[in-house]
Amino acid sequence: MIQKAKKLPREDLLFYIFLGVLFLSVSALSLFLLSGERKRAELYFEYEAQKMATALMDYYRENRELPLEQLRGAVLGFGIYSAEGAPLERYGSAPPRLQLGGPGPGGPPGPSPEVRFLRGSRSLVLIRRLGGMPGMPGMRREMQRMMGRAFTGPQAIYLELSAGPYWGRERLLGVGRTFLPLVLAGLMVLAGVLYRRGSVYRRRLAAQEQLARLGEASRALAHEIKNPLSAIRIQTGLLAKTLPAARQGDLRIIEEETQRLALLADRIGDFLRDPLGTPVTLDLDEFLRELALRYDSQLLYRFQGQPPARVRFDPQRLRSVLENLIRNAQESMDGQPAELECGAGRHQVEVAVLDRGPGIPPDIRDKIFDPFFTSKAQGSGFGLSIARRFVEAAGGTLTLEDRPGGGLRARIRLPREPA
Repeated sequence: MIQKAKKLPREDLLFYIFLGVLFLSVSALSLFLLSGERKRAELYFEYEAQKMATALMDYYRENRELPLEQLRGAVLGFGIYSAEGAPLERYGSAPPRLQLGGPGPGGPPGPSPEVRFLRGSRSLVLIRRLGGMPGMPGMRREMQRMMGRAFTGPQAIYLELSAGPYWGRERLLGVGRTFLPLVLAGLMVLAGVLYRRGSVYRRRLAAQEQLARLGEASRALAHEIKNPLSAIRIQTGLLAKTLPAARQGDLRIIEEETQRLALLADRIGDFLRDPLGTPVTLDLDEFLRELALRYDSQLLYRFQGQPPARVRFDPQRLRSVLENLIRNAQESMDGQPAELECGAGRHQVEVAVLDRGPGIPPDIRDKIFDPFFTSKAQGSGFGLSIARRFVEAAGGTLTLEDRPGGGLRARIRLPREPA
């Protein structure tokens, strides 16, 4: 039986939409903050490199040498180059020659400082044109005047610093950018699952409260029905002794309708009583074979799977469930034999009652298990409701499915008891 997908309730749909929007918003904000933190760290290390380059240049300008002892450690390489790229002073990893572009002496200011983060060596490289430092016009001419011919032309400096802390922070930020959306997605899924469980629990609680109210009303109704029925039966018995034979037919109608009302009251009582009963371990194959003997040739039984098919169920309630399903199957085929199947799997046992009747109209599929609902002229509307209630109390499920080739399959699935 192919069922239409149930639509989500409006409040659930709104919650999931809100959860999706919240996830996208928080993820975008988190990635934005992480990107901003990455840029801030990059600018901070660039600033440190600029400050270090200026301090080293000032020291060299005053002492005409490099502070080699102080350079060991954080400074991997430092060099001062002429306009042609030849080294005037060089330390560590500074290249033997520096390729310089841009304008020549006397031209406009050179390009902005070039900063490169070298991932392989985990270092930061700064190349700066001394004549093109922003905000420091005339510095090249001043240095030419103070330091003489050694600084003719657009001099440049090269600085390589160890950027271990930067790369450590970069690694953490990269991990954050990768895993933060996954963590947020996991939290959102968890929130959705918890909300779903809470929603199911709330609906189940509301259904139980509704069932409790229905039970109180039904119990009162059954009680009020039985009292006048007793009086009607007594009076009918008296009338049967006094009325002539010509009127006995009318009296039988009264007796039949009285019996029908009594049966309805009993079915209400069955629905309201404890659905679990007194469960015992049953060999379902043996139980069904005995039940099939009561129907003679009107019920065809077959077993599939590996015996024993043990289940835990109240015998009287199980018999009530199966008799109701078998009766429905036989009525749908005008007395033709129904089929009863039993199969035992590893973890569950399945019982199916099959017929070749007209099936269930699509417009009443969602109502067939509702109390008081029936499509039969003489039905009470409690048979399938009671059957499902008993099966679910035993930890199983009861479903009605369309059968290939026409007809209906009433399928009961129950947990299998260990051998």
